[in-house]
Amino acid sequence: MMNEEQVAESVESADQSVESASDWRTSIPEEIRGHSSLSHITDVGALAKSYVHAQRMIGADKVAIPGQHATEDDWNEVYQKLGRPDSADGYDLEVRHLAEGQEADEQSLNWFKDVAFKAGLTPSQAQTLMDSYNQMNADNISGMGVDIEARVQDAERQLRQEYGNAFDDRLELGSAVLDQFEAGDLSEIELADGTLLGDNPEVVKFLVNVGSFMKDRIGEDTFAGAKSSGALDPSEAKAKLDELTAPNSPYWDPRHPERQWYVNEALKYREMMYG
Repeated sequence: MMNEEQVAESVESADQSVESASDWRTSIPEEIRGHSSLSHITDVGALAKSYVHAQRMIGADKVAIPGQHATEDDWNEVYQKLGRPDSADGYDLEVRHLAEGQEADEQSLNWFKDVAFKAGLTPSQAQTLMDSYNQMNADNISGMGVDIEARVQDAERQLRQEYGNAFDDRLELGSAVLDQFEAGDLSEIELADGTLLGDNPEVVKFLVNVGSFMKDRIGEDTFAGAKSSGALDPSEAKAKLDELTAPNSPYWDPRHPERQWYVNEALKYREMMYG
């Protein structure tokens, strides 16, 4: 066991070590003891580690961020250090993620390279940006195609509902108007919503009305393309039905010799009305 003198010496030695650790700054020049960069240094060991780390950083490439008064040349130097090509032609970009049916456009690609160069993008950044843009554009075009198809189908439903069994005849009549005036290309004009002029129900009805007027005026035989199957649309069928079932018509007289013919005709027009 240690005697009292040995214990006292051990305690004194420990106190001196703690004091030495806490007062390590007394061993450095007085003019730098209070420097803020040393505030987080707790002992000589931490100081040594900090010094070694600083030496390693001296040889590393560093980029100084230009201040608010920096010139274009200052920023160009930064972009070059970060990996931007020496010119816009230095970007070797792969054109991908295009929408179906689209092809690479050299003019657009050159424009993109110029913009990427002015923005200081690295080749990797430029490729990522172009891929993202192409994908977004492809998704938009795909969605637009679905929307256009839905519009076309809705237009056809409207026309079928209005024309009933005469749907095909009415479309032929509208087409005959375009053929009569050699204006078939008009139906291929694209409207603002992406649909074609020939798919617009109001345009189709207008052409059909014009065709009906022309057929009545000049005759079906001389109106090229106006041949029809004789089917009636619901409104025409209703007019015929009303005529057959008018009050006091043979339709209501069981004894009339033509009554059955009236009944059969009325049934035919009812089928035309309701499909």
